[in-house]
Amino acid sequence: MFNFLNSLSGNSPEPFPSSTSFDETKVNPGATGGLVFLGLTIAVVFLLFSFNRHIKKVNFEQEEPKS
Repeated sequence: MFNFLNSLSGNSPEPFPSSTSFDETKVNPGATGGLVFLGLTIAVVFLLFSFNRHIKKVNFEQEEPKS
């Protein structure tokens, strides 16, 4: 039943119907992807430094347990 409805709608049952239309040599992140990755990496490094600086400022004194 599914194959019949699928053939009527014109959709292919496979996610990639033609292997010739997809050229793996042309797929790359490009300059934009590289810049986005670099920006995210720099942001994470700055966040880690900020996190360490704020953690060092915490003055936590644990109370002695009452017996």
